[in-house]
Amino acid sequence: MKNTILIPYRDRKSDLTYFLKNSYPLLKKNLEGLEVLIIEQVDGKPFNRGKTLNVGFKESESDYYFTHDVDINPLEETIKKIYKKDLLDNSIMGIYTSFCNTLGGIIKLRSSTFEKMNGFPNDFWGWGCEDKDLQNRAEFKSINVTKNILNNDPERGKYFKIFDAGGRDRRMPNHHFVYNIWGSIGIEEKGNYIENNGLSTLNYKIIKEEVIMDGVKKIIVEI
Repeated sequence: MKNTILIPYRDRKSDLTYFLKNSYPLLKKNLEGLEVLIIEQVDGKPFNRGKTLNVGFKESESDYYFTHDVDINPLEETIKKIYKKDLLDNSIMGIYTSFCNTLGGIIKLRSSTFEKMNGFPNDFWGWGCEDKDLQNRAEFKSINVTKNILNNDPERGKYFKIFDAGGRDRRMPNHHFVYNIWGSIGIEEKGNYIENNGLSTLNYKIIKEEVIMDGVKKIIVEI
């Protein structure tokens, strides 16, 4: 059984160093067949978390995927109790997600589920809302979603060590679409939107590949 952690990344060197030194050994110890793929977006455009994760999916093969922000570090007990939970087909497990009914932070899913949703949107540049778009896709495709720790949990420190360095690219105008317009459009329009914005329409260029350490690879991409 293979597990792959996808880390969307840019300009978080200290967070990545901490994650690889402290979290990766715990994850590797407890998750069978673990590989970590860091997808680093080159400069020049606002950061696009959804598209970088789509690239990571395309550039790897796995039974289970975790989309994992680099500044969230699980304690070993969290890995044992939550990360290792069984996951049925057509299901997504939110490990650490927002209270705003989104699928960001850390989620676990099978490759078939990622493909069913056509991945993330490719055109959400800047901070936020790609995770709400994924939640909308999951609901539209009747995918079962369960969640564990929310980011407003006052006891989240019992489960994770979390850094939030700020410095995100400014939010682009996707908030209104995912929270307001999405609910007012019809089934056919929703289906067409998902079909034409995601893995099936992904384009990118790999600039460089490097092995960081055993089981950890980084690809630098232009998207």
